[in-house]
Amino acid sequence: MEPERRTRILAVGALAVLAIAWGAIPLFVRNDVPSIQLVGVRVTFGAVALVGVAAAVGRLTIPKVRRWRLALSGVLLALHWITFFESIKLTTVAVALSVLYLGPIGAAILAGPLLGERVDRRLWGALGAAMFGTLLVVQPWQSGGVGATGLAMAALSAALLTAVMLAGKPVAKDLGGLTMATGELIVASVFLAPATYQALSQHSEHLVNFLILGALFTGLAGFVFWEVMRHVPVAAVSVVMYLEPASAVIWAAVFLGERPNATAWVGVVLVIAGGMVAATATGKDHEAIGAQAAL
Repeated sequence: MEPERRTRILAVGALAVLAIAWGAIPLFVRNDVPSIQLVGVRVTFGAVALVGVAAAVGRLTIPKVRRWRLALSGVLLALHWITFFESIKLTTVAVALSVLYLGPIGAAILAGPLLGERVDRRLWGALGAAMFGTLLVVQPWQSGGVGATGLAMAALSAALLTAVMLAGKPVAKDLGGLTMATGELIVASVFLAPATYQALSQHSEHLVNFLILGALFTGLAGFVFWEVMRHVPVAAVSVVMYLEPASAVIWAAVFLGERPNATAWVGVVLVIAGGMVAATATGKDHEAIGAQAAL
């Protein structure tokens, strides 16, 4: 097997593990902490964890290129998480996830003209299977009526996720996953510093959850995500990310006693199948002209 192909398969495998782990996030955020405060502690503890890692391996540096795009990625990431958590509060997890995961589709479509990526045609079929499987998992049609504000927040979160993926990939390719994730979270933590202070002073009883959500699910996870983005086309990343909502039903079944029906399990199988196709499809990134110019 060619080294490049082996690296890509390993990267997709790492992303799959990450997406499955992210499906457990609702277990840590079902509390009374406001969305903006929850995101504040998430990015702050994530930044602290990665600063420690970067310092330990001698890679804690101030980037000389891509600074403005790195700063933009940090702000976009913070806004994406705030709007997503708020959409969950205003609608349901099912509806929020269904709308949110239009974001990876948008990123996969726009990665061609904006980033110059061409991918194996099988990825488009895998993306469709993953999207349909996610609908079977979350089954938004079984939810009651939802308000326009909640739907708008979910749609905004999806658009922001598309922007995060497209704006961040060139930065990760140039700076590396660790520098990208560390810088992004530092920017986001500064942006949300007042909200973080309020969360720690008003909700200290959730400190353990804050630490797990920040250090593991945000800091370490962010490093892995951007390192994968360096080697894998956006379309393949988009397919594998659908494992997150699919795995959420399994986490809920194990820890919350929320038993999925047969339709949901069919959806899980479709998402897993799409991820397997993404791991084996042969796609190559191509250099984009102009779109990746340093800001």
